[in-house]
Amino acid sequence: MALRRFVSLDAVHLQTLHLPILPRVVRAALFALVGLVFLTHWLVTDPSYEMSDSQDEWNHVLAFSAVILSLAAAIPMFAQLVHGPFAFRASLVAAAGAAFASFANILEDGLGMGWAFFAFTLGTAILLLGLLVLTVVIALGGRGGPRLLAFVPAGTSAAIIFYVIAGGPLMLATWLVAAALALALPARTVVEATPTAP
Repeated sequence: MALRRFVSLDAVHLQTLHLPILPRVVRAALFALVGLVFLTHWLVTDPSYEMSDSQDEWNHVLAFSAVILSLAAAIPMFAQLVHGPFAFRASLVAAAGAAFASFANILEDGLGMGWAFFAFTLGTAILLLGLLVLTVVIALGGRGGPRLLAFVPAGTSAAIIFYVIAGGPLMLATWLVAAALALALPARTVVEATPTAP
């Protein structure tokens, strides 16, 4: 009886020790995927200011919207690596901007609604504003290694602004760094920043 109880407690202890690695690996995989998706889209499509005929096709429209929408999922998950509510709130603003820009792109390029260009521009501006606030919050509130996390929203902003010139490679480098940081940060940082179930 005592041996069975000891084995049971030991199993629970091992699960507790290995539990933090799973969300860290999942985060890292998502972050790397975001960078790869952006790079792939950047290489496949023509990153120029002049829209080509192929960019009017639905598969290209949906692909670009999906690429933008991937940021709406990844940015809040990245912000969970940062301890404190302000970073997560800023990430929600950025995510809302990305989701709005993704939907506006479908209206503009997919359905041919010219006015949706202004909605796309607004969504992109909200995304960039959220990323700027997130960068400042991390840079001013972090200590030591966690301050390196500020590179991710700053790099993402640079990749968006300079998307035509080098957006794909910049986004890939940025989110590969995010993946590495998600794995390298101490488990304590990740666990503290992750909301716990009641």
